[in-house]
Amino acid sequence: MKQWQEFSASQSVTDVSQNFICAADELGLILVNGVDARDFLQNQLSNDIDFIDESRSQLSSYSTPKGRLLGIFRIVQISNGYILVTTRAMVTPLLETLYKYIVQAQVTLADASDYFARMALQTDRDEVAGHSLLAAQPGEVMQNDSVISLQLEPLGAQRRYLVMCLSADEAIELWDGFASQLEVAGFSSWRLAEIKAGIPAIYPQTAEKFVLQMANLGVLDAVSFKKGCYPGQEIVARMQYLGKLKRRMFLARLETDSLPLPGDELVSGGNTEIDGSGQVVDAEFDRDGSCYCLYIAQISKADAGSLQLLKQPQTTIQNLDLPYSLDN
Repeated sequence: MKQWQEFSASQSVTDVSQNFICAADELGLILVNGVDARDFLQNQLSNDIDFIDESRSQLSSYSTPKGRLLGIFRIVQISNGYILVTTRAMVTPLLETLYKYIVQAQVTLADASDYFARMALQTDRDEVAGHSLLAAQPGEVMQNDSVISLQLEPLGAQRRYLVMCLSADEAIELWDGFASQLEVAGFSSWRLAEIKAGIPAIYPQTAEKFVLQMANLGVLDAVSFKKGCYPGQEIVARMQYLGKLKRRMFLARLETDSLPLPGDELVSGGNTEIDGSGQVVDAEFDRDGSCYCLYIAQISKADAGSLQLLKQPQTTIQNLDLPYSLDN
């Protein structure tokens, strides 16, 4: 969608963490349609696809047969199938893997990233949240013939939305209306919001590194333990019912001038080589220069405060409370 891309690239952005709108072209879209689309996704993804319809979205994930995460999605049902929203860099590898399981199913998979203009909003302003094209409640979807909007998990008093438009002209008109009431930010502001909300993402550097419970997906309602089999289901179920979770995802504030990257290693204090203690899931700076980070690590070491970044051993890691309970 060249017109939208040129428009969004021309916008002047500011570094803000509240009441903003940003282009969300760094999110990728996978379209799944065909008469067997529902059954195909039910057999591949961790959550129960029957719990959504065109008015409600779902968080879900895709794993290898060994239970290692390949992708995390927000799933939207549309009139002729489903849209999976994920990180843009993972669309191609995920499609390549999903294609292997089609066999004789009547399913079509496609990269739909260029079909939609995408923007993200975060606001506590009722006059914005009351827009007729924004979903009314967290988890809800509003859609018509050309616009799909999702309301996501709130971040404090800030409501968060993802909007997808088939028409570049309509997207630009919507953008101009929202931008008159909100600050225009870069995608890093949205990435920071996802981190603070405790929502993990999978990137090429972290694919096949974590079991879904380690990424807190069990408490984020991104998995059904009652549905049928899917890749990795035995490992996930065994951990849920027979094992003890030794690693989980933490939210932290880091005092650093160098942004950690997904997949960067955490080690026990004093170690100068990889020791399997943990890895960075995602990290981003806020406007004040503080770095917020999601990382997955051995619980005992994280709770003891004995971890450090392998590449930045002097960086202080301050664990913060996640905005959701881990006891769900």
